[in-house]
Order: sequence, then C-alpha cells, then structure tokens
Amino acid sequence: MVSDAALDMDVHEINPAALERALRSASLDLQQIIATVAGRHLDTGRRRHSNSARLPTWRTLLTIDEQVFENRGFLARHSETVRSTFVRFEDSRLCGMDLDEPVDWRRDDDNLPAVYLLVRALVQAEATDMAAQD
Repeated sequence: MVSDAALDMDVHEINPAALERALRSASLDLQQIIATVAGRHLDTGRRRHSNSARLPTWRTLLTIDEQVFENRGFLARHSETVRSTFVRFEDSRLCGMDLDEPVDWRRDDDNLPAVYLLVRALVQAEATDMAAQD
C-alpha cells in the first residue's frame, strides 16, 4: 500500500508508479462508495418495477457527490493529493444546471464529475437489465 506521506510530497518528488497505484485503488474505492450511496437515492431495486420511477435530478447527483466525497473511510484511506484528482460537481460546468431538472445522461463534456460518470453507468446497466427482463 502506498503511504500517504509519499503522496503528500511536492508534486515533482512523487513516485509515478506509487501515484498510479494509489489512483487505481482510490478509483475502485470510489466506485464502490458511489454504488452504495447512489443505491439509497435512486429508484432501483425493489422499486424498479414501479411505473412511478423518477429520473434522478441534478440535485440528487449533487447530494450523492457530497456524501461520497465526505465519506470518512474514503477520506481516511486516500490522501488529499489523490482525492483532488477526481472531478467534482463544483469543479465542472454542471454546477450551473437547474438542480430540479432530470439529469441529461447524454452529456459528453470534458471533465465530467466522477459521480456523473459512475451513476450514468449504473443507470444504463439498470435500464439494460430491465429491458432484458421484458
């Protein structure tokens, strides 16, 4: 495991291989946390067959983003250097969206937030599963 001390050094002193391992580990961790948090906020699972299922709003994604990046485990396991590499809503053009509008999953802007990309993959996988069941 990469020590946080090795990653908190000046950017010119960071071992590229150690940083790559740390980023890979943080990415996998982030995926798991997003899936867990998103599951609590999206119409999935036992409610997925309901005709009243709503599309997630930008506000929902913003809430997921906040909860994921405030996760104590994630904060403890990964240095600020590594955590800062992930694009957040506040860092993207999406922060100006009408928060109560349904999410437009067709966005392909540069630097889309990690939460947007991973929740989009979850929603698309869910839609594929539902179509296969019909």
